[in-house]
Amino acid sequence: MKKCLCIILTVLFALPLALLASAADGELVLASRDARPAIVLPDAPTPPQQNAAQVLERYLQKITGFADGAPQADCRIILDDSAVQPPAETDGAYRITEKDGCLYLSGAGTHGTLYAAYALLEAFAGCHWYADTLEVIPASDRVTAPAGCDIQYTPYFEYRETDWRSWQNRDYAAANRMNGSAYRAVPAEWGGSVVYLSGFAHTLTNQFCAAGSYFETHPEYFALHGKARTRNQLCLTNPDVLRIVTDEVLDLLRRTYDPMLPLQIVSLTQHDNGDYCECDACAALDKANGSHAGTMVTFANAVADAVREAGYENAAVDTFAYQYTRRPPTQVKPRDNVIIRLCSIECCFGHAMDDPDCKENASFMADLAGWSKICGRIYVWDYGTNYGETFNFFPNLHVLQRNMQIFYENHVRGIYGEGNYYTDRCEGEFSDLRSYLQCRLMADPYLDYDAEMNGFLRAFYGNGWQAIREFIDLCCDKGVSKIRHAGIFQRANLSLPKLMPRDVTRCDALWQTAKEQAQDETYRARVERSELCWRYWKASNYRKEFSLLRSPFRRMQARDALYNDIVAYGNTCIGETTRKRELSACPALHLLRTPFGWSTLYDAEFWNKISPYVEKIYAAWLEMFGT
Repeated sequence: MKKCLCIILTVLFALPLALLASAADGELVLASRDARPAIVLPDAPTPPQQNAAQVLERYLQKITGFADGAPQADCRIILDDSAVQPPAETDGAYRITEKDGCLYLSGAGTHGTLYAAYALLEAFAGCHWYADTLEVIPASDRVTAPAGCDIQYTPYFEYRETDWRSWQNRDYAAANRMNGSAYRAVPAEWGGSVVYLSGFAHTLTNQFCAAGSYFETHPEYFALHGKARTRNQLCLTNPDVLRIVTDEVLDLLRRTYDPMLPLQIVSLTQHDNGDYCECDACAALDKANGSHAGTMVTFANAVADAVREAGYENAAVDTFAYQYTRRPPTQVKPRDNVIIRLCSIECCFGHAMDDPDCKENASFMADLAGWSKICGRIYVWDYGTNYGETFNFFPNLHVLQRNMQIFYENHVRGIYGEGNYYTDRCEGEFSDLRSYLQCRLMADPYLDYDAEMNGFLRAFYGNGWQAIREFIDLCCDKGVSKIRHAGIFQRANLSLPKLMPRDVTRCDALWQTAKEQAQDETYRARVERSELCWRYWKASNYRKEFSLLRSPFRRMQARDALYNDIVAYGNTCIGETTRKRELSACPALHLLRTPFGWSTLYDAEFWNKISPYVEKIYAAWLEMFGT
């Protein structure tokens, strides 16, 4: 049996016979068309308990349509953490259990009771929160719970967050048990969150001992790299640097610390580059530890000691195991109030982390195993999208579950799933599906993955969902090989290496089926938007309507249609914008080049000069050959 999460539905045989007789078919009526729910709060309810009651009232009314003045249902729903204990003291743990004809919801920490309210709606009413724009709330004459029910849940991970757009919706986040707050504020009535008090990442030289404040006057505070001081990293063995950063961290805690929150984190993380310090002291410490993490962990430990000595018991210091600090040190161990955030950026995401055929992931697994031996608080910064060409299909949906299980089985305690945080400007694949699956897997890595994916696809894409599932499975199966992998900056023209001509034909047919079976324009628009990833791949690989066997005009026409559809859906970039992947308005680029070149990264005087001539030729061909 899994240690941290169990959902148990059992019949309590000791129930009084009178109770069983009063509930038709052993059911407890929670609300109906004629009866509103009887929700009972404790004498001094917490804000999350009050909100949980409001959530239940709101959604049960949506489901049954009871009138505001309707009498109460016979079964009372009692939100009282003291009456029936949750399965653990972990924040977010909850229990839903029947006792003496009443349904008790109890929860641990600030999130437990609220999570229980959404779990009730999911388990007994079939509700689902699939995206910020899609919640499924089935209509029913009544909502019932089985007599003797006992549902228990304890979170697998203490920290659960992703930067996909959907989970910024509060109902979605609570229903899917997200508790981070790097990209949004979570009010007390929604349970608050695990809070990063400082910046979320790359804080050293940016926020703490900032280069803008100290580099000109004290270059010795900064890394000696390549025989010159650089403002890009700190010298972590300099005692003045430790003093400055410690003082700044303690000042931050004095100003922002909240003793009521479950966990508050101060991020002391390296800048996003490889300019580590090579001074004699740093080099010696790193050499002794066999890793540049030697200086980083030693530094984080010293600050964490000061934080604990100052009395901040539910605060932790967070630092990276990222790129040059990813290998665990051999001589120093992180304090128990130090979080090691292990980053998987170099990995292949088309193979499971423990796939024996993927040498790309072997070193990451070795580092994960090494950190798990010396650190009791590992978080993983994981990746779930293609930042180079985000419109292209990313073949990793088949390994998401196994990877999450690997993290849990290696004692990881927190997950940050980085996704397409720029979804509002670059969405042409499966971002809502990815967000949902990541959230659900963080809540339970051992859930029924096929059921979760199929449920989402059915609700989001409508009657043609099975065709889209087949497309996903086919492309994931063909997405990598023993020598071809899927990194987060994968070029579209190198992706899906095992896709054969018959597969391309099949994928075309699947998307056509999905569009034809869409019930209305809402479903069809979702299908067409996600189909952009397939059209993008074909354009990048000269397949079908983009084939080199077709006339230059027909290829132009197909590229023009794809470009215009990308723009029509409100997209302004084709990849991570910090890498200048903004969508270009230069006609020559999208008429003549494959999609990788459709960004401002490739804007040049040459392309602007030839654009008027290319447009004239294309217009003439349109007039000559028609559409």
